[in-house]
Amino acid sequence: MIEAPEVNFDAKPPKPAKKKAAKKRRKAAAAKPAKSTAPFPGLTRTACADACGPAGCSISGREYCAHPTKGGLQTADMSNPAALKRLQTARDQLQVRIDPDRFK
Repeated sequence: MIEAPEVNFDAKPPKPAKKKAAKKRRKAAAAKPAKSTAPFPGLTRTACADACGPAGCSISGREYCAHPTKGGLQTADMSNPAALKRLQTARDQLQVRIDPDRFK
């Protein structure tokens, strides 16, 4: 006669060991978003900055979009030195260069 090990159907299988340290690290990394050192965070060649919205544009400081590749500043703001500086900063961030011989 062959002896088989006793089987207990009421016993629960052992649980796998939990990985608490890995979960804590994931939560800590997700909780702290990386701070951007860019002057206009979120600004890309096709998308506006994170600070832009229905209330206004972070580059122009007014209600219209002054994105460097979408249109830029309006004529009324071309004499505003603060707006011109913000536009130039946004251009530098995107590495957009204006051809000086464009209108010759």
